[in-house]
Amino acid sequence: MTLTAEPTAVHTLTRAYAALTPRQRQIADHVLAHRFEAATLAIDALARRCEVSVASANRFVRALGYASYASFREHWQHELMAGEAPGALARLRAQAQADDGAGPVLRGALRQGQQSLQRAQADLDDQQAQGLLDALLRAPRVAVFGAEVSAYMAGYFVNYLSLFRGDVEGLAGLGGATEPYRRLLAYDERDLLLVLSLPRYSRLTLELSEFAVARGIPVAAITDQPAAPVVTLARHVLYAPAGNSLLPASSLSMLALLEGLCSAVGARSPRLTLELPQLSHTMAAHYVDATS
Repeated sequence: MTLTAEPTAVHTLTRAYAALTPRQRQIADHVLAHRFEAATLAIDALARRCEVSVASANRFVRALGYASYASFREHWQHELMAGEAPGALARLRAQAQADDGAGPVLRGALRQGQQSLQRAQADLDDQQAQGLLDALLRAPRVAVFGAEVSAYMAGYFVNYLSLFRGDVEGLAGLGGATEPYRRLLAYDERDLLLVLSLPRYSRLTLELSEFAVARGIPVAAITDQPAAPVVTLARHVLYAPAGNSLLPASSLSMLALLEGLCSAVGARSPRLTLELPQLSHTMAAHYVDATS
């Protein structure tokens, strides 16, 4: 018999997010951004922080399936109390403002990146991850799109994914803003569009996703939070926490998820035993051995 693990507090919230009312989403956004509060504050205090009534907070936890606010808070306590570091961002800001040199600032950035990776690991929804992996393996063609910083992540992913499967195409940077639309005209319901969307969210990313959905092309997304605009259009969503005290967004968690997806596809690729060894042998002359 297969045992199904109990959903984490984050999974419980993100899975219900689309069905929440605007006021309930207001609470959900605050909880995701201030998880320590969800695990510690009384309901009246949380309601004040979210600028809603206690009755709204009660309706919010019931909409998530909890019997009471106490059970909601206990769920968050189990997974967050031990690992949360609410002062980390403030310390990094203080280090940067103090101009203590590169070392302290870089160590602070590394600590912050580590926390983002830990949060991404805790938030990972196995069902969503499996759904996205299956879609990447099944689709005859995969298009990948991201704008601004996400465009670099998209190019990185296409470069690696193309080692393990054919018909992978990056849509960013091709002939201006209209070119991705023209490329998608060749795709249909069997294919997949994977969009990467970090703050600040690109209107082009959202509009391209809407265009794909209208044509019946399945859309998957990697973004930072359930409130991201592209979430409502995607069949499969993975979340990459992107908080950064100095930059608009950090791409570290997204990069780790993309590398994980490439590894998962690669492990199931027939190229692993047939074509890649020959390619590696052919390309060996172009690389430098660090020991030589």
